[in-house]
Amino acid sequence: MAIDTLRIPTEARVYEFSSRGALFRHLRRRFQDFYFSEYFDGVPAGEIRNGIPCQDVQDLKIPSGTFDLVTSTEVFEHVPDDAKGFSEIQRVLKPGGWLVFTVPLTRNPVTVERARRLSDGRVEHLLPPEYHSDRLRGRGKVLAYRNYGMDLVDRLRRTGLVPEVLTIVSDRFMIPRTHVVTGRKVES
Repeated sequence: MAIDTLRIPTEARVYEFSSRGALFRHLRRRFQDFYFSEYFDGVPAGEIRNGIPCQDVQDLKIPSGTFDLVTSTEVFEHVPDDAKGFSEIQRVLKPGGWLVFTVPLTRNPVTVERARRLSDGRVEHLLPPEYHSDRLRGRGKVLAYRNYGMDLVDRLRRTGLVPEVLTIVSDRFMIPRTHVVTGRKVES
């Protein structure tokens, strides 16, 4: 597992943006100080729903410099303002802390923005809507705001995270492919 190659000690503070799945189970077993959350529509960030903390990656209700490692799987393509989300993760990471995440990544040189959230909360579709599935909301219920391209590393750099690794982890014939991306908060 990519996270194990980072040699993060078991006493590290770790945050996963999910409350289920293989990565969640692995992190929960391996790390002593483990926090997790989900995003629930209509539930304010910081509140609890069915025993699970609700957080919005664009506005985390978490103190700065809290975590050594933050992870997510297939989240950022669904975040209306991913730059704000990456900046929030950079904020809650300790100096030298890691972000490890997966996203579908196309071979396009630039990310294609499919939709955007307007100031009044409505969604403006720039392309025909694309919906993904997840275990909480069901099949075809989660709007994809973008299809990431090869400029993803530049997007991370602009938020203060230093990209380190980009690894293909799914079948080489799938387009888009899922990639593991890591970014590190610069030591202060």
